[in-house]
Amino acid sequence: MLKVVQPFRARPALPAILCILVALAAPAAAQAPQPAEPAEAGAIFTVFARSVPIGVERVAVSRTETGWRIESIGQIGAPIQLDIRSFEAEYDAAWRPLRLAIDSVRNGATYRLDASFADGVATNDVQQGEDRLTSTLPVAADAVALPDFFFGAYEALAARLGASGPGAAIPVYVAPRREVTAVVRDVGRQVIQTAQGQVSARIYDTVFEYGEQRLDGAIWIDQQDRLLRVNLPAVRLDVARQDLALVSTRLTGTRNPGETDVRVPAPGFSLAGSVTVPAGRQAPADGWPAVLLVPGTGLVDRDENLGGIPVYGELAGGLADAGYLVLRYDKRGMGQSGGRPESAGVEEYADDVRTMVRYLERRDDVDRDRIVVVAHGEGSWIALEAAARERRIDAYALLAAPGVPGAELVLERQRNRLDQLQTPGGQRDEQIALQTRIIAAVLDEDDGAWDDIPEDLRERADTRWFRTFLEFDPADVVRRTRQPALILHGEADREIPVQHADRLLALAEARRRRESTVEIARLPGIDHRLLAAGTPTVDDYSQLLERRVAAEVVDVLADWMGRVVPADRR
Repeated sequence: MLKVVQPFRARPALPAILCILVALAAPAAAQAPQPAEPAEAGAIFTVFARSVPIGVERVAVSRTETGWRIESIGQIGAPIQLDIRSFEAEYDAAWRPLRLAIDSVRNGATYRLDASFADGVATNDVQQGEDRLTSTLPVAADAVALPDFFFGAYEALAARLGASGPGAAIPVYVAPRREVTAVVRDVGRQVIQTAQGQVSARIYDTVFEYGEQRLDGAIWIDQQDRLLRVNLPAVRLDVARQDLALVSTRLTGTRNPGETDVRVPAPGFSLAGSVTVPAGRQAPADGWPAVLLVPGTGLVDRDENLGGIPVYGELAGGLADAGYLVLRYDKRGMGQSGGRPESAGVEEYADDVRTMVRYLERRDDVDRDRIVVVAHGEGSWIALEAAARERRIDAYALLAAPGVPGAELVLERQRNRLDQLQTPGGQRDEQIALQTRIIAAVLDEDDGAWDDIPEDLRERADTRWFRTFLEFDPADVVRRTRQPALILHGEADREIPVQHADRLLALAEARRRRESTVEIARLPGIDHRLLAAGTPTVDDYSQLLERRVAAEVVDVLADWMGRVVPADRR
């Protein structure tokens, strides 16, 4: 069990900047301190993006004949997409850089860097994909080399910080681009109790600036001057040593203002969620109009992280700003929610939606006549099933939702992926034929269909969830709903093309009830993750700030809800 005493509170996130570390005109310490002597040992670090673990880096610090060596290997997933084959940084005994060598794959392309330091100059030999470049750059003799996303490099910064105090200015080389300066604003302390014992952490509140732009960070080190944690709240990155990783998970939640955690009883278990209310505003006399965000399929929690984008976390913040109380939750068996997902199908997950809607109805700060359900992707089918069975749902919105039956959708998506991968024709036909046999077997259309299907594929496919998914036909369910509906789809969606929205629109328009209105919003340039299409791959820290749910998605949702369940009717 991990216990945190006096937790560090990160400063608010900051505007976008060109890179993480930047020059700063701040007074240096009157006398350069003696460098620290960190313990020689290996460590494993977990990398978190927006509170979700996305990778691991294994780091070793060792003594050499001339000074120090830092080595690491690791893999970091989306949105960073970095495979560290080898990282090696050499320093002299006073932690002045001698050499930096990187062999990696970044965003699917080879990235190598060999940098040497002498006479106040860094000489860089860079290979990126097929391109090679040699450059030189003036760099302070005592600079710390911190290339973006190679977090083992921060062991050198930890060693320098271990001998520093408030006001210290440390030159930093963001290899291979520029020299910058990191300044320590304050040093705090925190005692952490882990299963292995007690850790006394020093927390260096550090500012990195570029011109007038500022980025806050917190560098944690232990009593042996070894790195514990790198927390960069503005870019929603957190890197924690293995013995601190669970603590980091709890501390780094990208929470919205006005957010609290709740636990809602369900039959036999409970569902954990987060409620976000409009910050700094008084609730209307009748209560807030409420929005329930329905989790989708796969290994997703209440934030609906897709490729490093917390789709629901960002929607919750945006809709709360627009005047709505928003509830999002971990689906059963995920995150902090109980329940057994292996026994759940579309109907059972729809029951959970109904449980959460009834919880909203019981809250004193919610207007029970204005409860909207919003769902993304395949989670839209769960929301549709709930809306067809639950009259307490006053409207529903489907974002990037599929509009064909489940069996047809599975084959369509497989064909699209094989086309994108340019799979050869014979292999493509074999894979489609195998998927077709799996579908037939799950639906019991062929008694002997499992005979030539690998056992591992059967274990993954022969489940209640997959069966109910294959059997689901939105045409059968949409006609049973009566609520006003919004169908929102990005025209750049390659996973579920925008034609699905057109089919859903036709199905919803066929309903005969007067109150069953339907609107459609086709958003140019928006992809399946609700990002602007062409959002850049991540090569440095600043590009993480550009990977956000498009503002027009929230605007369209808020505008539609403002008409069907207005935020304030007075």
